[in-house]
Amino acid sequence: MKSLFLLLIFAFSSFFFPVSCRAGTDVVISEKEISCRIIPIVDREYFPAAKKLIQEAEKSVSISMFVVKSGIKVDTLIKELKNAADRGVEIRILLEDNIESNQSVIYSLNGIRNIKIKFDSPKKTTHNKIIIVDENTILIGSSNWTESSLGYANEANVIINDREIAQYFQEYLDYLWNDSSKALSPFKNFRGEIIPIIDRQYFDTVNEMMRKATKRIFVMVYGFKLTGRRDSKGDVLADEIVKAKKRGVKTKVLLEKSDFNEQLNNMNGETIKYFKESGVEARFDNEETITHSKVVVIDDAVIIGATNWSYGGLELWHNTDILIREKGIIEFFVNYFEEKFSNGG
Repeated sequence: MKSLFLLLIFAFSSFFFPVSCRAGTDVVISEKEISCRIIPIVDREYFPAAKKLIQEAEKSVSISMFVVKSGIKVDTLIKELKNAADRGVEIRILLEDNIESNQSVIYSLNGIRNIKIKFDSPKKTTHNKIIIVDENTILIGSSNWTESSLGYANEANVIINDREIAQYFQEYLDYLWNDSSKALSPFKNFRGEIIPIIDRQYFDTVNEMMRKATKRIFVMVYGFKLTGRRDSKGDVLADEIVKAKKRGVKTKVLLEKSDFNEQLNNMNGETIKYFKESGVEARFDNEETITHSKVVVIDDAVIIGATNWSYGGLELWHNTDILIREKGIIEFFVNYFEEKFSNGG
């Protein structure tokens, strides 16, 4: 009943209307505690949010997406992109070249007026899931454009209404559009409640925050790979979680258990075993639901985005994430994590 209750609240919260910028959880968050500048978009909220953002675009829509695969909801979003192009909005879409379904999307949109679409470089995986509208608003997180992501998987995203943040990610996508074969380093410093995170910056940020953690470390990712090598970035982060547990920090790890991918299960299972042996609370999610969310809560901050804790995710791929220190948003995602963790096995 608790899951259904939360899902209904999530689904009906007015997450993108200026007159009522509140996020729903089992804990009431007042309008003073949550800003319209940052809006949580989780699970089934992504599809209507993305659709509305595209419908309301006036000048431009830039997208970098790992997977786009035809289906009822995805085809609706594609249709909205075509409608936006018809009214003069400039559309630009960058897709990962190593995903078969992306080819048909490029074929269907290639040559349409006001739409530019292409593959990334075959030399590097582009794992982003980000939409930028009018260089003013972003929708960023874990959701691919697939029926599983939009229809039933656990996914965590946020809308950020901030021109400086949006323009930073726009510049990042411009670099990738021109040449995505190389990792990018941060090219602007940010302070405050919202910090963009790109590529290899993710590991450095999370590692530093975990070393300083005094209250809690909660990790929810789709895949978490340990290699047994001390220099592996996944192993380094796991070691920091264990160290934090030993100094009294509350630590929890939730990983995906697949009903079809045994390789993923074996990988995550070994990680869970390691944590349990080290005294860290760790478990699989509910096998009936795909948990594709990437949510990391460290003390009074949360990181949302595309990065898995695998060798590729931490050391090779293009990924976009966002660090948030706004109190209401942190509380929202703490409750989101706890609800998913309590349903795990």
